[in-house]
Amino acid sequence: MKTLVFDTGPIISLALTNLLWLLPELKKKFKGRFLIPLSVKKELVDKPFHGKKFKLEAIQLMQLIENKVLEVIDEDKVSKRAKELIEEANKIFKGFHHNINIIQEGEMEAVAMAELYNADGIVIDERITRTLIEHPPGLQKHMERKLHTRLSVNKQLLEKLSDQLDDVYIIRSTELAAIAFEKGLLNKYIIPRKVTKRDVLDATLWALKLNGCSIRSDEIRKISQEVVK
Repeated sequence: MKTLVFDTGPIISLALTNLLWLLPELKKKFKGRFLIPLSVKKELVDKPFHGKKFKLEAIQLMQLIENKVLEVIDEDKVSKRAKELIEEANKIFKGFHHNINIIQEGEMEAVAMAELYNADGIVIDERITRTLIEHPPGLQKHMERKLHTRLSVNKQLLEKLSDQLDDVYIIRSTELAAIAFEKGLLNKYIIPRKVTKRDVLDATLWALKLNGCSIRSDEIRKISQEVVK
């Protein structure tokens, strides 16, 4: 069966843009499983449920889990593999006389799950993890710009990790939104002579960008031009 694994970030972006309703609709079109590791569930539901600011979003996500739209996976092999990947990733760069931590538990558990389950893709918006998987040579420059310092890099370890994760295919929340648009799921927002298809797609992509998805404005323009005919 086809499988997509979700990291925390894209689900938060969808929640903050009132687009969580797309997940059950997309799952119907996908005809497969939408999985999240236990650590992601803790970030999305358990912690915010005991607060006030994001409790409503946590309840909405609880409902998606109860309805089996999102399946929570709690397996020792996933957490074990994630720890191995985290240990390796956080030894790649060194600066300020110590190793630089670049990866957190939730996102790496999602990556480990995608690897172990041979998933069709992982939905992740976070730039560092995406760059590590998709374009490892560009990660050093990004980290140096972010930290405003030169970093030493363990190239052997970077190449090893890149090879291990070479088959992991990444999708961003903006690409999910573009798929939803192509499937007609966003047509309800079109208002004849007032709000066009392009308006709807552009607004959706920009909303996701401004709520956490790492995507450049020129990428948004490219998606809009390719999708809206």
